[in-house]
Amino acid sequence: MAMPWRSRLRWLLQPPPPTADPPRTHLLWRLLVPIVFAAVSAEFLIEAIIEPRSIGSHASIYTAAARAWLSGGDPWSVGPPAAVFAGPPPMLLPFVPFVGLPLDVTRLVWVAGSAILAVMVIRRLHLPGWWIAFPPIAQVIHLGHPEVLLLALIVLGGPFGGLAPLVKPYFGPALLAERRWTAIALGIGVFVVTFPFLPWAAFVQRLPEITATLARQSIGDSTFGQPIWMLVAVVMLASLGVRRGLWLAMPVLWPSAQPFYKVACVPAICPLLAVFWAIPIPGFSLAGLIVLAIVDRYVAIRGGPEWLRAGVYARGLTHLSEDARTSLSQAGRVAQ
Repeated sequence: MAMPWRSRLRWLLQPPPPTADPPRTHLLWRLLVPIVFAAVSAEFLIEAIIEPRSIGSHASIYTAAARAWLSGGDPWSVGPPAAVFAGPPPMLLPFVPFVGLPLDVTRLVWVAGSAILAVMVIRRLHLPGWWIAFPPIAQVIHLGHPEVLLLALIVLGGPFGGLAPLVKPYFGPALLAERRWTAIALGIGVFVVTFPFLPWAAFVQRLPEITATLARQSIGDSTFGQPIWMLVAVVMLASLGVRRGLWLAMPVLWPSAQPFYKVACVPAICPLLAVFWAIPIPGFSLAGLIVLAIVDRYVAIRGGPEWLRAGVYARGLTHLSEDARTSLSQAGRVAQ
């Protein structure tokens, strides 16, 4: 007897059961993933050698934007045409301490600091060391973007993870996925306290222009604005379960998404998806998600060979869960 369409839909959207025996990283992924990472990220190394001024260049732009704001100017007019500052007002705050420092010091601190934080995050998530070459991470380190700092707040910062969405709102779903209510409350509190001091009025006034700037500068492949593909993305994300779906949603659903937005998803990225998301081909973000959803469902039903099970296993999420359970256990002992 055929399964009713409602039951079929419920079966499709029900997340697969957790893996009782987490698979070890298969040799296939231990070879393929770092090769793809290195091949794509070599671009940033070559650019750094050919044009050393590109190292930490965006940190210098964001610092100049913070300087313009503090001096009464317009931060959203700062930067070259391809990299005009277009972030929300709280994004200025991490760069305020660098306003009075030499440019080379600012660049060095952001690049070296991001590299160190990336290593700390990778170790906490028990990911292989080659994840430092994951192209979105490598790009963020190279340019001096704040994404690695914000991911470190989410993974290492406890309640201070609530500050990440203030700077980059697309980190918010990660807090919802982990039910980090204390962190969310802290973020809301900081937003309220800083609201009177930040140039929100100017931001709202110039929002159409800022939105246009983001769209012009975007080189990502989000499905935003394409209803059919957005629906496909939502169904694929839902099939992975609420938690993992929230972690992976932003690169395919956020408007004007950039490739480095994938840094916010690192804990939930499995080897199979990492290969797709490392390759800068338009449409690969959604294609990788579709393949992951299909293979993940197949593995949940059939089991599949070890290499396939290892390919869809998100090791980072497992260790985030273990850290959360450990923290709750320690809090309980303290309370007793």
